[in-house]
Amino acid sequence: MKLPCPLRELICSISDILKIYSYSYSASPLCTHKDIHTNTHIHISLLFQTCSCPLNDTGVSLADSTVCNGAVLFMIMLEAYLKGRCDITTPCSRVDPVKETDEVYDFIVVGAGTAGSIVAGRLSEMKNYKVLLLEAGGQEPIGTRPPSFYRNFWSNKDVDWSFRTVPGEYCLDQGDKGCMWPRGKVLGGTSVLNGMMYHRGHAANYATWGKDWSWEKNLPYFLKTEGNREIGTVVKGDYHSHSGPLPIQRFRHQPPFLYDLLRAIEEAGLPIVDDMVDPATPEGFTIAQTFSENGQRYTTARAFLKPRRERPNLHVKLHAHVFKVLIENNIAHGVQYYDEKGQVQTVIAAKEVILSAGALNSPHILFHSGIGPRGMLEKYGIPVVADLPVGQNLRNHIGILLYFRLTKIENREVLNWSVLTEYLLKSDGPMSSTGITQLSGLLYSSLADKSLNQPDLQFFFNGFYAECSQTGRLGEPVGNCSHKGMNISMNAVALLPRSVGYMVLNSSDPLVPPLFYPEYFTHPDDMVMVKDGAKYLQRIIKSDILRNKYGIKLDSAFTSQCAPLPEWSDKWLECVARVNTDPQNHQLGTAAMGLVLDHTLSVYNVPGLRVIDASAMPTLPTGNPQGAIMMVAERGADFIKKYWSSYL
Repeated sequence: MKLPCPLRELICSISDILKIYSYSYSASPLCTHKDIHTNTHIHISLLFQTCSCPLNDTGVSLADSTVCNGAVLFMIMLEAYLKGRCDITTPCSRVDPVKETDEVYDFIVVGAGTAGSIVAGRLSEMKNYKVLLLEAGGQEPIGTRPPSFYRNFWSNKDVDWSFRTVPGEYCLDQGDKGCMWPRGKVLGGTSVLNGMMYHRGHAANYATWGKDWSWEKNLPYFLKTEGNREIGTVVKGDYHSHSGPLPIQRFRHQPPFLYDLLRAIEEAGLPIVDDMVDPATPEGFTIAQTFSENGQRYTTARAFLKPRRERPNLHVKLHAHVFKVLIENNIAHGVQYYDEKGQVQTVIAAKEVILSAGALNSPHILFHSGIGPRGMLEKYGIPVVADLPVGQNLRNHIGILLYFRLTKIENREVLNWSVLTEYLLKSDGPMSSTGITQLSGLLYSSLADKSLNQPDLQFFFNGFYAECSQTGRLGEPVGNCSHKGMNISMNAVALLPRSVGYMVLNSSDPLVPPLFYPEYFTHPDDMVMVKDGAKYLQRIIKSDILRNKYGIKLDSAFTSQCAPLPEWSDKWLECVARVNTDPQNHQLGTAAMGLVLDHTLSVYNVPGLRVIDASAMPTLPTGNPQGAIMMVAERGADFIKKYWSSYL
């Protein structure tokens, strides 16, 4: 009897597991393709370690991955191996949260994300001051440490706020759901969910932020965070630092296809560079440096937050959903939050409250604290403390997503037992990287001013992920066991879109998410930039190496709504951009300097309250924003330390 493919794969996987640990076990006759280890048997002691500290809370399980539908058994076993490794779980350096907070702290930081972890960590360096860091989510899941799993927790509501935009003439492939905006609800915030790519933008970006935030003044704070491991080998030391707490380097592993993709880019006549951050080489494609170390993701929480035994004046409270800043006589003096039981708790700040809850949550907290547009606040019965344009400068990078099939290679899962073993024993292999997503490029559109050395297009590539497997078998087919062709995708993204969105309240209940109106493509220049970017991608896929070696073809299944139009025509590209819209997870500007904040990130007319996160950034950087957000956090913490150090 011929068994169904998925059942046969599962039986073969169990056969493989038994074979690893038993020299006498014979493989099932059902299993005719490659075993996971030809002549290798692994002693279990090589994979599991005894840690000197207990591992108490490992966050959400990989079994709850939103990417790997049905892939429960293998992912549970994989996670068990990860938990058995002290070098991956790092139990002795994980944050040990408090169960109950004190009544009063000197500083309260709201949000333990990309910015908040830095702010709290830096403020706690003033040992005479007590700092409280409040985070709505829980611990960073162990399953987010391997870079290959960077998408596995998107839309998991224990880790991701799972925001959606109001539906419009964009993201039409999502039906009436609007665009998906993953945002980290976890210790480490969105630095737990993103692609880890390091960039800073370009000097011309910061010329629009005012004289106090020029490139020259910002550069020392970029360097302060950076612990670059590849100065002198991959990048030059002129614009990099090795001494910061956050490790930055290329992933150890690159799929062979990535190098063929680079050859295709070169064949298309496009530049290849070593370092996108170097002002001397603003344009070109490269294997990006990332926030990583020893084959693992490295979040800002991991870099900046210390256990209480090392930093007793820093308290971290998890599952604390802050919804309001307490303000009396226009002075901020504390916060209210819902604890894990849904009870309202109050904590007092003797000196300052700092909102670092992110570009979508910090404005929401401001709204419910009485800070925002008067008309909107009065509509929901919220007493007005400060009539400011909070939420009115919502900006994001926007692009087009194009899908392709590589028809000359088999459609196999990258993740398997052999890949897991390589990761556990060597911190290397496909699990230690993000496939071809680590490749990126910056180019100029037809609208760009090249004299500014500020490319306005960025390119991303997606595929060859070691993120899912139902059985762990070497050569396991993807999905329905079809072997025909592998899927990849390519993105062309406008970095300086002219369209500006906004966000507003949807209820007087702080647990009801606000409404997000991104206004994508409302300015015609944005579509021009995106179409220019798509035409660069067309040049790449026409290369001999991609056509002859891989048989690359446009996957028409993802463009069926645009089928009557000639492929690659302007009208077709405009249609595809609205169907397969590619909003980046780079939202910012919703409480911007000059509109809501002064140059020290203090809220106008509300002493004792600052916003230090992406909300504060007036305009978009031309590149991945995490580097710029970290710089803002470093500068914001420095403003506070310099002001209050005079009182010590």
